[in-house]
Amino acid sequence: MRFRPHHSISLVLLLGSLLGGCTRQTATFPGHSDPEVWNAMVTVAENPVYDDWFVLENEVMTARPEGRIEIYRILRRDLVRVGQDPVRQEENWRFQVQFLHTDPPTIKFSARQAAVPAHVWREGDRYFTDMRTILEPNGVVPVTDEESVELVVESEPEPETETTQEVELEVVEPESESEPESNETLTDLLEPNRP
Repeated sequence: MRFRPHHSISLVLLLGSLLGGCTRQTATFPGHSDPEVWNAMVTVAENPVYDDWFVLENEVMTARPEGRIEIYRILRRDLVRVGQDPVRQEENWRFQVQFLHTDPPTIKFSARQAAVPAHVWREGDRYFTDMRTILEPNGVVPVTDEESVELVVESEPEPETETTQEVELEVVEPESESEPESNETLTDLLEPNRP
């Protein structure tokens, strides 16, 4: 079989498009000002939080006039499976986070290297989730004037009103028929069978 350079070039281009294609994500943050979103972008870039990786290195370069953040990050973990030796894994990432001057503010997250798109999506989702946690700590998205929101308020039913009337009570004292004998006790009075 003879080597054909155009097949090799096609294969390289195909692999490059598979690994480099769709390695961008965008997210919008309605109800927040540009400075709020920018501060959240920088905070998340400088303080990465991973549940299953250790951050060995995290370099962040910010360019506020261009609205761009460059991130270089090295992650490491030891993957332990039952019955197998631990496997050390390491990931190197180069990200760019771009602030797009739109209304509402939009952020574009992209990988600056060839990568598996699903891995980049995972990183982008993690980044945007951390931003939302900072911007909306209670999980409530602020409402802007342009958005119409139907507000349903459940109220407690009003308690039934009680009507009161004044009633006059007459206290009647029982007439004493006879004085009980002094030697009778309460037990004697309650037991009817005794003579």
